[in-house]
Amino acid sequence: MLGLNKQNTDLLASPWIRINPNIDWDHILATSNVRVCKKGDVIINAGDSIESLYFLKTGRIKTIAISSAGNQKIIWYIDHDCFFGETPFFNHKTCDYIFVADTECEIYLFPREIVQKEIIPNHSDITLSIIETLARKVHILSTQVEDFTFSKAIIRIAKVIYFFYEGYALTEKKVPLKIPLTQEIIAEMVGIHRVTVNQVLKQFKSQQILEEHSHLIIIKNLEKLKEIIYSS
Repeated sequence: MLGLNKQNTDLLASPWIRINPNIDWDHILATSNVRVCKKGDVIINAGDSIESLYFLKTGRIKTIAISSAGNQKIIWYIDHDCFFGETPFFNHKTCDYIFVADTECEIYLFPREIVQKEIIPNHSDITLSIIETLARKVHILSTQVEDFTFSKAIIRIAKVIYFFYEGYALTEKKVPLKIPLTQEIIAEMVGIHRVTVNQVLKQFKSQQILEEHSHLIIIKNLEKLKEIIYSS
């Protein structure tokens, strides 16, 4: 079995967006406008024009794509101390995705003039973090395209469960074997019908890999879950 070392974990393209937590943001927050959102609030809607760069100080945001038929897919989660909305901001295009508060959030908006005349020329560490965030998102999207093209449903579902495990392990600073995750969220993230998700989870339960309860998945054998991710 292949070990899940740091390099291999990066290749899985976990849908958690996070950057260097050691940057001191306080000295630039005064140049922004603060906004507090409740869980479930839409922060940016698809089709919105973006004239400010968004910075998530506290909380967590999920990014959702919606098809013309109304089908949803979660693209990634954005952790605290991260920028978002930078693609339409720098591309001067309307936003393609919907950004929704997954928890209560404290958000700071930096107007275009501040970004161009203050942040980029004078704060190389923050500029680098913006570039790193963009690069991370490109990597996640390219890996998702590869998964949709080549990976079987069972592998894609195993990855999502592991992604949530990894994400909560990093954000909660502990090993979470109980993960708040539903079949609906898994189906949205991998673009697979919920019936298929249900069948795969039943298979995982029969193999003693996990247990499923209401809004909760309990991982019983993390090593077997990783074996499925790296199976051909």
